[in-house]
Amino acid sequence: MEEYINQIEKCVALHPYAVILREKDIDRQDYRELARRVQKICRESFVKMFVHSDISAAEYAGCSNVHFSMEHFKQMCNEQADAIKRLDCVSVSCHSVEEAVYAASAGADQIVIGTIFETQCKPGKMGAGLEFLKEVCMTVHEVNPAVKVYAIGGIKPDNIEKVLEAGADGGCMMSWFMQHN
Repeated sequence: MEEYINQIEKCVALHPYAVILREKDIDRQDYRELARRVQKICRESFVKMFVHSDISAAEYAGCSNVHFSMEHFKQMCNEQADAIKRLDCVSVSCHSVEEAVYAASAGADQIVIGTIFETQCKPGKMGAGLEFLKEVCMTVHEVNPAVKVYAIGGIKPDNIEKVLEAGADGGCMMSWFMQHN
């Protein structure tokens, strides 16, 4: 865990827009404690942190930004819409134009759309490409111009300019950040 925290510190030191803390392989209490630690690191460097899908963990960590899977976002919209409205920033993973439109219409502040390029995280899966990203960005901004669109999947320093040219507000990097610095 300390090695992981050290890598997070290195990533945060580069001052990205945000860190999405997604850890599927630890129990809920350990995740809450990790979120609290990472939130402290992020806050000290003025980097936004998003807890993944768990509003109570976000509250525990003193964070009011949550990133949701599309399934969880739909469930939350149906069952706990008030809890979503109390968040500072709602982020939603989307994989189609239709999902992105739904998220933008239902109150998401930002959308993470992918997979744009082939990535080590999903070997063998072809990326949807820049034309798909461009279509998503144009459509989402027609629905709600305030919603930010971030690309994910194979994003690296050498292709981020193409992502921005396609209309995205930025790109999400995981593998590159975790392997460098």
